[in-house]
Amino acid sequence: MARDLTARPAASADGRRPDVAGLLERLRLAEAKLARQREQQTGMNETDRAAMRFLLERVDSEEVTTGMIARAVHLSPASGTALIDRLVARGLVIVAGHPRDRRKKLVRPFDRNTDPDHLDPLTTRLRALAAQLPASEARVVATFLEDVLTTVTHATAPAPAA
Repeated sequence: MARDLTARPAASADGRRPDVAGLLERLRLAEAKLARQREQQTGMNETDRAAMRFLLERVDSEEVTTGMIARAVHLSPASGTALIDRLVARGLVIVAGHPRDRRKKLVRPFDRNTDPDHLDPLTTRLRALAAQLPASEARVVATFLEDVLTTVTHATAPAPAA
């Protein structure tokens, strides 16, 4: 029988340590499942969605370049260019020359009225959840998540079985 990946951990009445490793594993499985579902529904992967959110949140406040988007979603410059090419091919963004600097290309959403919260409601809910944490708890959680992020970022795929 499949476990409920969204169930909250029961409060430990006896003071036992919460199963943080188990919760992380459930989170990874739930995220992978959600990513597959969202890509099937929208044709956009998580990186595409994050790039669009970044762009839409800045559309009226600053000029956005491919490099800015690549850095925001933690991609190399070449991968950032490929990302923008995918978004252009889907008709989601327009790339145009900078009016004063010939070397720069500006990226703009095709539809400036797209709501980033509609495009990516999960990020909106997670941000609201994080905002509810008291500062002292937020520091502990942030430190832990930074360590998790470092571990995931530097993980290597297992060697293929011989």
